[in-house]
Amino acid sequence: MSTEAFRWAPLRRTGRVALYRQIADQLRAAILRGEDRLPTERELARGFAVARVTVRAALDLLAADALISRRRRHGTRVREGIDLA
Repeated sequence: MSTEAFRWAPLRRTGRVALYRQIADQLRAAILRGEDRLPTERELARGFAVARVTVRAALDLLAADALISRRRRHGTRVREGIDLA
């Protein structure tokens, strides 16, 4: 997925929901819409205007939910066979 295709919704910097959870929610929604590739960590950090550690925390949540797989030097991929129902 190119960065142009991803919908960069603004994050709420004030409030009760942590930034990494907001990012995870947006990425989860994109995956459930059928996106099969995510932008790189750097692109996500730049697009959301956050540190890469914040993006990594969001990706960790998605990996824990088995929505993505992460391999060092191979990137982050949306897992195949996700039940979209």
